[in-house]
Amino acid sequence: MATISAILSVAEPTGVWQTIIKAFESGVGSYILAVVLITLIIRLIWAPLDTINKKLNKKNARIQAKMQPELEKIKAKYGADRNLLNRKTQEIYKRYNFSMTGSCLFMILFLALNLLIFFSLFAGLNSMADYKISQEYDYLKYNYANVLDLTNQEYEKNNTQFFEQYETLSFEVVDNMIVAKNSEGEIIAQTEYKIDFSYETDENQVDAEGNPIIDETTGNPLKVVVSSDEAIYNLVTKFVSPQPKLDENGQVVTDENGETVYDENYVGGEIVVGEVTYKQAIDTYVTTYIVKCYENRPEKSSFLWIGNYWIADSPFKNSIFTYNEFVGEIGSSNVSEYEEVIYNSFMTNLDGQVGRVNGYLILAILSIGISFLSIYLGNLTSKKKGEKAVKQPGGKVMMIVLPLIMGIFAIFYNSVFAIYLVVGQAINAALAPLENLIINKWDEYDEKKQQEKENSVVSYRRK
Repeated sequence: MATISAILSVAEPTGVWQTIIKAFESGVGSYILAVVLITLIIRLIWAPLDTINKKLNKKNARIQAKMQPELEKIKAKYGADRNLLNRKTQEIYKRYNFSMTGSCLFMILFLALNLLIFFSLFAGLNSMADYKISQEYDYLKYNYANVLDLTNQEYEKNNTQFFEQYETLSFEVVDNMIVAKNSEGEIIAQTEYKIDFSYETDENQVDAEGNPIIDETTGNPLKVVVSSDEAIYNLVTKFVSPQPKLDENGQVVTDENGETVYDENYVGGEIVVGEVTYKQAIDTYVTTYIVKCYENRPEKSSFLWIGNYWIADSPFKNSIFTYNEFVGEIGSSNVSEYEEVIYNSFMTNLDGQVGRVNGYLILAILSIGISFLSIYLGNLTSKKKGEKAVKQPGGKVMMIVLPLIMGIFAIFYNSVFAIYLVVGQAINAALAPLENLIINKWDEYDEKKQQEKENSVVSYRRK
């Protein structure tokens, strides 16, 4: 089958993260596995910096805890004189070898890099989601359009026998041809599989004054060209989705009984066999074929309990979009003026056949729970065995706020990013005991060096 990559509604993203993930995807054959592996690599690279950051946080918290009684005393004594208070505060900082700027610099850089990775990957996966949603829709759309194109050719031949077999007709793409087979598997009709349905008409293009527009290269009048989407729209409105006829004021025309009059292009309401119309027959075999295409699409977007991992794991989302949801996902600038009629003409039936709730908020629950566990285990760096924990500024608040933020991202954004959050937090939780061990050993080494330094000073003074 011909590739549709050149005419996708949304261009393939080419950012850093998209390129990296695509490279991993081509290697492992799964987008989800690619994201999991990249998350693992990011976290393993990030772990040493995270350990240093936790070590510095712990060190600063301890120093601040030691200084706090003295700071409170000078505040009570010199609080009325701000300049003197600041000078006395700096004296205490100097005595404890504490620098507010120095202690915060690494943490600020660490946080900035963390946020850069978080939001750049978030943006990258969102743009990839738009592309993948568009790619999946266009794959279905062009398979649908080619069946309608073949249908139109058989209709123009007045081949009613083709339509009389509507319940047993099957379609497939063979060597860039769309073929129709009967119940015995025999090919009864075929035509070229197209990805571009545009064509040139016999009508001349005219300027504002009604004069033909001349092609400067050939000297011939330019012909009106029907775009690919307009051509598909014409097939859809001919057989499947009748459009109401409008008067000169744009109002829907009705007959003497008040019934809507449809555009003369529509022939789907004609009887083909018994009481079955062309529309009913076409809906039957097209829906069967589109369901087959959906279930055997080249790149499936389902994962475990999630129907479509390019949207949120949520019971409030459906694996098959309504048209407005589809536009909301890929952006109104990426759809043509004909798209709504085309989309609804077959995606509504597809939804009725295979659509389901997209998930059950499992990723959101996991994001909150594992994030809380990761922070809890990380906070154990503040406490050694037999030692009272050093309170981290805002620690209790972060144990609530940060998991909730993770949950919000998982609820409202695509499941791929939620999987990144869950895996990342799970790796953090798994690494926490090792980080705790390293930090505690580091503390013991620092204490030993400090004790040796103090003993050396005492020994020197005795001499």
